[in-house]
Amino acid sequence: MAGDERRAVALMFSGGVDSTVAAAKLLSDFDRVHLLTYSNGYGHYGFGRTRRRFRELEERFPGRFVHFEASIRTLFERICLGTIVEDYRRFGSAFMWCMGCKLAMHARSVIYCREQGISHMADGSAGDSAEMVEQMLLSVSMVHWLYADYGIDYFVPVYAIGRDEKRRQLREQGYFMGIPLLDRYLGIQPSCIPGELYYLPYVLFNKAPGHDEETVARYISEKRPLVDEIIREARGGVTVSKDGGEQRS
Repeated sequence: MAGDERRAVALMFSGGVDSTVAAAKLLSDFDRVHLLTYSNGYGHYGFGRTRRRFRELEERFPGRFVHFEASIRTLFERICLGTIVEDYRRFGSAFMWCMGCKLAMHARSVIYCREQGISHMADGSAGDSAEMVEQMLLSVSMVHWLYADYGIDYFVPVYAIGRDEKRRQLREQGYFMGIPLLDRYLGIQPSCIPGELYYLPYVLFNKAPGHDEETVARYISEKRPLVDEIIREARGGVTVSKDGGEQRS
């Protein structure tokens, strides 16, 4: 591993309940946890909340966490936005916004892990949020194979832990829980306006959007070559800068 790292893991981190519990849980198996936070540049806001959560973790576990923030705007545009109208006609659902954004995050995370010499990657995907397309077991499984192809062990440490148990852990440890509203806690992680609108019927009326597994699998499979191209470019001398732009070394 790079530098003085002994055993490190990277974690996709928003500062919400799931990723915070995951961050604390990973400390039992790893010396250092790299928290990766991304902005897609389109209606994505509230990143001060993530920084506040990082400070909470750092106060409790000094020196155990590294926080990395980056824009994935360019990657998101390449993977999702450039063909979103055509893709909507073909796939018949707006799930591409969230799934395309998550694929851009995963592409950037593969690049980060390879740059840092990290061979373990996690995120806070949870089975109790499987109504979200990127947290479906199918999506998580396909992402696992993406990382595996680059020699990185990808796993989801809180997938089987129930929502009430995760919240109980954070409350008992004195973490900031934000404002309770319906079955959510507001103000503890960044928000995405298009994503919030897509899932609004579920939040208000418990009406989850229907995500056909075959359609989702086809979308991920068709985007995979573009994800690989982005990763390959980074390895071949094109690096993705912190603001999401591309620079040749």
